[in-house]
Amino acid sequence: MVILPLVRKLKKRIHREIAFAQDLLIQEVFRIFDSAILHDGTAIWRCYQSNRFSEDVDFYISSKENKKIEKFFGELKNFGIKILKQKLTQNALYSKLKYNEAEIRFEALFKERKNFATKEYEMVDGTKIVVNTLPPEELIKEKVEAYLKRRKIRDLYDIFFLLDFAEKKDVKNELSRLLRNFKNPEDEKELKYLIIVGTAPKLEEMLKKIKKYGEN
Repeated sequence: MVILPLVRKLKKRIHREIAFAQDLLIQEVFRIFDSAILHDGTAIWRCYQSNRFSEDVDFYISSKENKKIEKFFGELKNFGIKILKQKLTQNALYSKLKYNEAEIRFEALFKERKNFATKEYEMVDGTKIVVNTLPPEELIKEKVEAYLKRRKIRDLYDIFFLLDFAEKKDVKNELSRLLRNFKNPEDEKELKYLIIVGTAPKLEEMLKKIKKYGEN
């Protein structure tokens, strides 16, 4: 079976540019910040081989390393990445970056996470680097919280996808909470535009799988 690199799967030029910029960004984060842990959509896409495209890059970084932020942004500029917006608070860094025509939101929460996993991150050219990310059970917990707050179809898809990697007993309570408080997504039709190859699963199919893990 021939496995295509991401650059061959991404049909839109802007998606390829975003993916390449993510690679530059993530390599610099792990080079500069010893405590960095990648999470959220891009972690699921690149480290667990999800089929959903994700634009944003989200990290946990220890507050002990926030003095390295200026050095980090300086290195990004050397790669031609422009800093469009930057907001630094006591608890987090929020920024908007631009590489060629691609814009990316980069966010870092200054929080130490002891429960993390070491995984291979697939770069756009098909090569891989080893990074720290969250285990699937922790990513599911984050995604349940996100879905209940904003009801985005992408969060539900991420839960649906990650169930193949998770220990059922470790996510049952969170999934039960999701099902008890479930309301239909506000953007259900958007999922088909985020799936890289193939077709998007129907809402009913995703809920059926989630119920299998959350109700028994």
